[in-house]
Amino acid sequence: MKWMKRILIAVLVLLFFGTAFLGTTYWLAKRKPAWYKPPALSSRELEAAANRALSKMIALQNVANRSAAVDSSRQWRQSTGASTLPVDPPLTITFTQDELTAFVTQWSQLNSNRVDKYITGPQFVLEEGQIIFAGHLTDLDQLGVLRLQPRIDESGQLHLEIAGVSAGSLPVPESMVLKRLAPSEALLRKWLPAWQQSAKIAADGANKDAEKAAMTKLLLNTLHHQPSPAVVYLPIESHKTVPMKLTHVAVGAGTLTLTVIPLTEEIRKVTLQNLREPIDTATAASN
Repeated sequence: MKWMKRILIAVLVLLFFGTAFLGTTYWLAKRKPAWYKPPALSSRELEAAANRALSKMIALQNVANRSAAVDSSRQWRQSTGASTLPVDPPLTITFTQDELTAFVTQWSQLNSNRVDKYITGPQFVLEEGQIIFAGHLTDLDQLGVLRLQPRIDESGQLHLEIAGVSAGSLPVPESMVLKRLAPSEALLRKWLPAWQQSAKIAADGANKDAEKAAMTKLLLNTLHHQPSPAVVYLPIESHKTVPMKLTHVAVGAGTLTLTVIPLTEEIRKVTLQNLREPIDTATAASN
């Protein structure tokens, strides 16, 4: 009978620890991190922060507009002997986490009919070296947290590393995230070749298919720990964007600093060539 008692005790111990584990897991999943709370700003301060973020984005857009104008007129000026327009120097802009949160909050409220079915309460937190984005995921009824570590390497490639994904305060394995995103990733991989083939980047900007292809490759590379060209696409009109080189990115305590410069004609050609290349074999193999 001793062996029966030992088995019973072992089962009770397993049940105890199993129950404790499940209880702790549930508590962590439902527990919100201490930093996830409404910004300590009045409605007027929130609006002012959103406007500051918008002004900085407009400054980036103005640089993109001038870059397109300079490139569009270069050939005519060279043929007529007219003086060449000066190229804008690098532009460095710093966003605060309150500005980013206020901007995304205002945007989500204006587009609530489309956004709320996916996420509510979006918020940015900027820590040393990390961008944290959190929001309540509607379909899961769960707080989702994404941590990103951006950096630009010596060759000018952008690394947007996923430093962690959490449900509340509970870390979620990367394999689980990839499995959930698998259907969406399959669709993007299906659509990507058509966007690549139709992509165009000219002096007066890039078309929408170029932007879609670039953002899709950035997302897929990020999911599979691969670098991407450090190029951002800034809107100049409803159907075009201007690619700009991202030369510097730094995340400090509460701040995100970016530096962009216009693309030269040569770099534009290389950018389009890279954009049309098939997704990196290492990225595809890890799918």
